[in-house]
Amino acid sequence: MLYLDTSAFIKLYLVENGSEEVHRLVASQPDPLPLWYLTEVEFSNTVRFKVFLTEMKSAAAEQIISLFLDRKGKGQYFAPALDPVILQELSFRMTTRTPRLGCRALEILHVAAARLCDADLFVTADKRQAKLAEAEGLAAHLVG
Repeated sequence: MLYLDTSAFIKLYLVENGSEEVHRLVASQPDPLPLWYLTEVEFSNTVRFKVFLTEMKSAAAEQIISLFLDRKGKGQYFAPALDPVILQELSFRMTTRTPRLGCRALEILHVAAARLCDADLFVTADKRQAKLAEAEGLAAHLVG
């Protein structure tokens, strides 16, 4: 199963460096993608932040979010059952890697979620996050 962090997931909706690669990876997987609340919040906020930055019109942002919600409703994504206590404990343990890898909290949370989802491949556009995923025993794929 693929796990896309938000930096990779956004490439399914916005044309960015690495978008074609993410589309190919997702198309090669028959199963729905795990998508937990953090990714959903980061995704919608990133799209709407582009309106604030005047990189996108509000109507275009809402159309992208509507497309996302439509796909979610059709079952292309599923919400994994992540035990919050185990997620917190795993994330806290991963902070020990921060002095060496320079991890940020959201990066740690995504890697912990991928571990709890039993992901086969962690997809990200963030080099540090890919290193953290690999240090945690996940195969990582860097896009973009």
